[in-house]
Amino acid sequence: MSDDKTDSNATQEPGKASTPAPVVQDKAGEETKATRGGAANILGVLGFAATLVFGFYAGRWIKESYFTDAPAAAAEGRYRVDLRGDEPSMGPEDALITVIEFSDFQCPYCARATPSLKEAMDAYDGDVRVIFKQFPLRMHNRAVPAAKAALAAHQQGKFWEMHDKLFEGQRALSDPNFNRWANEIGLDVAKFKQDFSGAAVSKQLDEDYAAGSRAGCTGTPCFIVNGRPYSGALDAVRWKKVFSAEKRAAESLGVAPGEVYATLMKDAAESRGGGKVGAVPSEWGKAQGDGPDPNKRYKVLPEGRPQLGPDDALVTIVEFSDFQCPYCERVTETVERVKTKYGDDVRVVFRHHPLPFHAAARPAAVAAMAAHRQGKFWEMHDRLFPKRKELNEELYKSLAQELGLDMAQFDADRNDPGLGKMIDDDIALARTMGANGTPAFFVNGRYLSGAVPFEMFTALVDKELAAAKAEVAKGTPKGQVLQTLLADAEIAHRPPNDAGRAARPTSKTAPVQPGKAPTKAAPAPAGAADAVPGAAAPEAKAPAEVDAAPADAPAH
Repeated sequence: MSDDKTDSNATQEPGKASTPAPVVQDKAGEETKATRGGAANILGVLGFAATLVFGFYAGRWIKESYFTDAPAAAAEGRYRVDLRGDEPSMGPEDALITVIEFSDFQCPYCARATPSLKEAMDAYDGDVRVIFKQFPLRMHNRAVPAAKAALAAHQQGKFWEMHDKLFEGQRALSDPNFNRWANEIGLDVAKFKQDFSGAAVSKQLDEDYAAGSRAGCTGTPCFIVNGRPYSGALDAVRWKKVFSAEKRAAESLGVAPGEVYATLMKDAAESRGGGKVGAVPSEWGKAQGDGPDPNKRYKVLPEGRPQLGPDDALVTIVEFSDFQCPYCERVTETVERVKTKYGDDVRVVFRHHPLPFHAAARPAAVAAMAAHRQGKFWEMHDRLFPKRKELNEELYKSLAQELGLDMAQFDADRNDPGLGKMIDDDIALARTMGANGTPAFFVNGRYLSGAVPFEMFTALVDKELAAAKAEVAKGTPKGQVLQTLLADAEIAHRPPNDAGRAARPTSKTAPVQPGKAPTKAAPAPAGAADAVPGAAAPEAKAPAEVDAAPADAPAH
C-alpha cells in the first residue's frame, strides 16, 4: 500500500480557483511555453538592437564614403623633403605611404591632429609610416625648448613617450616639467639635460625647420604625404581617404613596397613656393633685438587703468592684452592663479593692445572701458574672452544689459574720445617699450612675453617679491615700492640698429562708434608674418594664432 495520501481523483474544492499546472519538459531538448516566450522576447530585443547597430554603422559608412569629401592637397605635384635618416618614426620602413609631419608642441591643432592620424594609421596597418620633424613657430615661446626636449629624449630611444607627455602637458611646457617627464619615462636625466643643451640637438632642430621651410610649410601642423602637402588637423575619415588614394597610386607603380617612396621622389620638386628658409631656430635669439630685454626694468605704470589688488601691492603686473587674441584668453586662467596665490601682495593692471589684424579687438576694448566707467570692467572682461569669436555690436549691448549697466551712459561712453585716447595711449606705450604682440606683461617693470606657464610666472613674481620686500626693509613705504624700483627704468626700448634714433611714431585709431565698423587695417591672412619662415617676427609673443586650423576652426 502506498504511503501517498493524495487522491488523484479528488475533485476541486468549492470556492477555489484552479491553478493551471505548469508546462514542463517531458523529453530532453523540448522547450516549455514559458521558455519559448522569454526567448522570443530576447530575440526580438536583440534583433532590434542589431538593426540599430547595423543602421548606425551603415549610415556612418555611407556618410564617410559618399558625403565626406577627400581633403585637397595644398599644392599640385609632389615635393621632396630633406631627410637625415635618424628622425623619429613609426611604422615599417617599406610602407607604401610615407607621412612626414612638421609639428609644434605648443600648437593646439597639432595636439588635436595626433589621435586622428593614429586612428587612420591603425586602419591601414602596415601601409603607413610617420616621420616626425620639428617645426616650432616663432610666436610660440616654449615651442623651441619643447622640440629640444623631444629630440633629447630621442637620443635615448624615447621620443614618442616624450612626444605624448609634451602634448598632454601643452599648457605647462617648462624646463622643470621637461626634467620631470624625462624621469617619468625612464630616461637618464643627467644625459637628457646634457643633450637638451647640446649642439647635436640644436643642429637637428635647425635641419628639421629648414626642411619644412623648403617644403613650403608656413604653419602647423603641416604634412607631406608621399610628397603631397596637406595642411591642418585632418579628422580620421579624411586621413583614410588620403591613405586610400595614395595606396592605389603606390600599388600602380609596380615596384616593391620598399622602393615606392624613392620612386615617387625621382621627379619630385626640390621646394615649394620658393622654399625660402630664412633664420633657423638657433639664430632667432640673435635676430630678435626688437623685443624688450627681460633683464632690464621698463617704466610701465598703472596710470589709472583697471586693476585687481591694492594700490600698495608689492608686485604690480601690467598686462597688455587683446580681446580677440586666443593666447590672451588662454593666459587669463594663469593670471587668476597668480593673483590667488599671492593675494594682496600682487596687483594686476589691464592695459589694451588691440592688434591691427584683429578687427573686433578695438570695439571690444572700447566696450570693456565703457563698462569700467560703471565699475564693471572685470565682469565685462570675463564675458568678452569666452566670446572672442563672436565679438559684435549686439554682443556688447547684450553683455552690458546682463551686467545691469546704464545703457544710455554705456553708449555715450563708447562715443567719448577720451576713452578712445586711453586705448591709443596703451597701444603707444606697448610699442614704445617694444612689446609688439599679445599677451605681454611687465612685472614690476620686467618683461614677460606670451601665454607662459604658471611656473614661469611665479618664478618671476617670487624674484620681484623678494626685491620689493628688500626695499620695504630699507624703509620704503609699500605704496612707493614700484616707483622706487622704476626710478631708473628704461623709458623706451630701441633695437640695437635703432640706437641713437628717436622712437618711431605710433599710428592712432579713432574711437569706434557704436554700430559702425572700426577703422582698422585689414585682417592678416592665414600664414601671417609670424608663421612665415624667415619673415620678421616679434619675439615669441604669440600675437595671433596662425597654426593651420582644421575645417571647423577658423584660422586667425
